[in-house]
This record gives sequence, structure tokens and C-alpha cells, in this order.
Amino acid sequence: MSKEQAAKTKTKPDTKTAGEGNTQRRLFMMLFEATAGAKTGLRMGARHAVMVFMVAGEQRLAIAKAFKGLEATGWSAMEMKKGGDITGQKRFEDKALDASARKAMEKGAAFLVYKKEIKGQA
Repeated sequence: MSKEQAAKTKTKPDTKTAGEGNTQRRLFMMLFEATAGAKTGLRMGARHAVMVFMVAGEQRLAIAKAFKGLEATGWSAMEMKKGGDITGQKRFEDKALDASARKAMEKGAAFLVYKKEIKGQA
């Protein structure tokens, strides 16, 4: 899913906390493919998978924040492959995924970059 397609994604309205006007914090997990730039410390132009954990009130906002965060950290040509709301799900068995999800809940976002390059398709 491109940035433009993500902006058109229809989502459910924000979930409100009972009796309050505040939006409830939700944790979203999204798999992206992106091209490494100079700021990433990886080979420029290489494609990598990046797992993004983002806290937001709704999926559309989480996707927009993920695109902005990836761009700010040196990634380009971002493409979201899949994603969803993982709020309330049990912890991950994979330690790196679990640590990233927990970091996102504390800080608002976390990016887990898979170092192995994605090979081009013929």
C-alpha cells in the first residue's frame, strides 16, 4: 500500500473512553518495505523490511505517523504490506518483536529493521 492509498484507507471511528472525550490509545503493528538512505546506516538504495509499531487512536493516523517516522529516519519509497490493531493481544514470543511493541507503548513508536536485504524480483 502506497502513502497515497494509505491516506484513503477507511477506518472505524476513534474509540472513546467511557465518559471522556479523549481518544483511547491503541497499538498498531505494520510491515513496511522501504529503501535505505544515508541516515539509516545501511547500504543506500537497498530494500529492507521494517516492522513498525505505532500508538494512535485510529489506524489511519497510525499509518500516517509511520510514513512520517520512516521518512524522518532516512527511508524512502515506503510501501506498507500489511498491518493491524494488536491492542490487548498477548506478548510476542520473539524477543525483538516483544521489545519493540513494549517500547512503542512507552515512547509512542518503534521501528524494527530487518538487516537482510530484500532481493529484487525478476
